[in-house]
Amino acid sequence: MTRFPAAPSWPPLRTSPLAPFTDQYFRGFDPSFPDYYRYKEWERDFDTNYATGGLPNLSLVRFMHDHTGNFATSIDLVNTPDRDQADNDYAVGLLVEKIANSPVYKNNTLIFVVEDDAQDGGDHVDSHRTIAFVAGAYVKNALVSTAYNTIDFVRTIEEVLGVQPMNLNDALATPMADIFTRCRTESGPLRRPASILYCTNLPLPAPIQPCTNPTPDSRYWARVTAGLTLPMRIASMAGP
Repeated sequence: MTRFPAAPSWPPLRTSPLAPFTDQYFRGFDPSFPDYYRYKEWERDFDTNYATGGLPNLSLVRFMHDHTGNFATSIDLVNTPDRDQADNDYAVGLLVEKIANSPVYKNNTLIFVVEDDAQDGGDHVDSHRTIAFVAGAYVKNALVSTAYNTIDFVRTIEEVLGVQPMNLNDALATPMADIFTRCRTESGPLRRPASILYCTNLPLPAPIQPCTNPTPDSRYWARVTAGLTLPMRIASMAGP
């Protein structure tokens, strides 16, 4: 990992009670760093330690490139908002496909995907509305429009794991029953990178696609976001 710049300064992870359960090599919050390489570290850890069994009942994985940013210092030309988003989508698809192709985990694993900062995506319905994804062998392969919220997400995970609610909020939340089906579902290939990623230097699969770049280059984005100096967030998480 020496070819990549150092990650932002964080409190020493060894001080956290979650440190023994955390992959120390998984890159933290760093908009310069592509999610593709975060996936590759997750894959290395998975293949080394869990491919034949033993995966924890709950794993938290943070692919953060949907936040975008750091365009002037981005690695491997993942340096515009479109490329950042495509990189994030590709990493998520790779992880889902890895589990879907595992003979050990494909029938007994659920993957919950929700974006951070949902309040930035206001639409004609509500300023806090967002999307969420759930992947698994017994999840409907369809759009579910039932109104759920983040606490419902947490409650559903608790129900699946068979653990008690943590407080009154999740105890009163609604399990997301509408997303499930009694029949096993199948899905097609997931790891198809968006064509715009072929404008980057990421090691993408053949056949090579023509480069399409509908946004200005990284110098433009670095210039127009130069004044957006926000304080570094301190996050406490298990794993990424």
